[in-house]
Amino acid sequence: MTKRFFKISEAVDYSGHSRSVLYEAHKRGELIFTKFGAATRIEKDDLDAFLDAAGVKFAAA
Repeated sequence: MTKRFFKISEAVDYSGHSRSVLYEAHKRGELIFTKFGAATRIEKDDLDAFLDAAGVKFAAA
């Protein structure tokens, strides 16, 4: 079973980005946070989409 939602610390480990980078992306509207009461979570699909958009892809020459 794969996780659907990450804690912030888990999203940091998964993405390789710092906590502050994730919060700044959220402030810019590039990453959606979900609240469960006081708990902040990031849905895996949203994090994957952010990582895909942030990455630079190129084909080998």
